[in-house]
Amino acid sequence: MKKTLIWILVIGVMAALIFMVWYRSVSKHDDPLDSKDKVILTAEELFKLYQTNEDSANKLYLDKTISITGSIKGIELNDNRYTITFNTTDSNGAVICEMDTMENIRLKTLQPNANVNVVGFCNGFLMDVQLDRCKLAK
Repeated sequence: MKKTLIWILVIGVMAALIFMVWYRSVSKHDDPLDSKDKVILTAEELFKLYQTNEDSANKLYLDKTISITGSIKGIELNDNRYTITFNTTDSNGAVICEMDTMENIRLKTLQPNANVNVVGFCNGFLMDVQLDRCKLAK
């Protein structure tokens, strides 16, 4: 009986610890604007770094909070979610930011060629540098 209670207690503590670790890993990316460890770059710099050496850029930026500034190439609305594409000097690639839906009202006023600052989480490079859960910096 005592051994059973001890095992239940041990398993319960282990489950609680696993849940805490999981929750911290999921919640660490809640709001990119709140991150104190933002990497600040222009869209052009971020794209060139990935284009030059993807492995090195991934080590520096993958899953990190990135604050980028640049000129808007295009804005698209798909399934109630905006995507901003930033201009780069390379016609074959860009920086693409999947925007948080909380930004939809503010995004309606943006036009191509406007300069903006966007903060989001880097997902790496697939012909374009991908950021998600992005928000406009204030």
